[in-house]
Amino acid sequence: MRQYSIAGHLVQISGKSLDSLPGFDFFVSEKTDNEPLLLIEPDDTLRDWAVSPVFTSEYDGVSYDLSYKNHTYRFRMKQSEDHCLLAEIRREGAGFRAAILGTSFFNDLSLQYACWILFGIAALSRQTVSIHASAVMVQGKSVLFLGESGTGKSTQTGLWLNHIPETELLNDDSPFIRVESDGNIRIYGSPWSGKTAYYKNRHTPVAAFIRLSQAPYNRIRRLNGIEAIAALLPSCPFAFAYDKPLSDLIYSIVSLTLRQVPVYHLECLPDSDAVRLSYSTLKQNGHL
Repeated sequence: MRQYSIAGHLVQISGKSLDSLPGFDFFVSEKTDNEPLLLIEPDDTLRDWAVSPVFTSEYDGVSYDLSYKNHTYRFRMKQSEDHCLLAEIRREGAGFRAAILGTSFFNDLSLQYACWILFGIAALSRQTVSIHASAVMVQGKSVLFLGESGTGKSTQTGLWLNHIPETELLNDDSPFIRVESDGNIRIYGSPWSGKTAYYKNRHTPVAAFIRLSQAPYNRIRRLNGIEAIAALLPSCPFAFAYDKPLSDLIYSIVSLTLRQVPVYHLECLPDSDAVRLSYSTLKQNGHL
């Protein structure tokens, strides 16, 4: 059994097929007497459910769904009747216990994704949520670029790395926002970083969120109220939005976050002028 610290939470994973997932080596934690937030282990006794899912999706010939029954969430990835990955998670005491079946049918990236779902459910109970974003660290804080796939999140962080001194990529796909016990908002790197595979076990305060839109010009404005909520919510785990208990936890985290962290909308070209505009705006407004 190996123990990891992800977004400041202890996670224990057992089983030979789960002990070498991509990115997790960077988050190995020393053994402690503290109880883990989440325990994940293989279990060949899991069986499929005959229950309607709260969320379904399909990508590249694989279906994905999330369902709930008897205080247990079940995540399923299905390629065919003979190729199915099942993962279940339920609260156990102060933490959560999860199990995975189907490791022989799917590669490490599929198992890594299943662990993201499991950890994501457990982390919500500790005011921690994944954000689909590219995060760059600068001057002791992080700027998070939000947007749909293809809008240029990685392009913008790459431009910041090239044009703003002493910047560093934190995560390029799925960092985690955490509302700390003192009420402050921090962003954490994670073992899930998309195609860039940049696994940084670091955390910083959040300077700002910047929602991106492609445009033939560069223009930035601050969002407030419902606009700020609408800019941030779509970057939270989409599958969880269809389950009321999970979505309520996300709304709470987003609400607490937006009380402290500004949100901007950047309409931009993929050029250095866009970087200078967003950087200077954050500096002038005291966010960096």
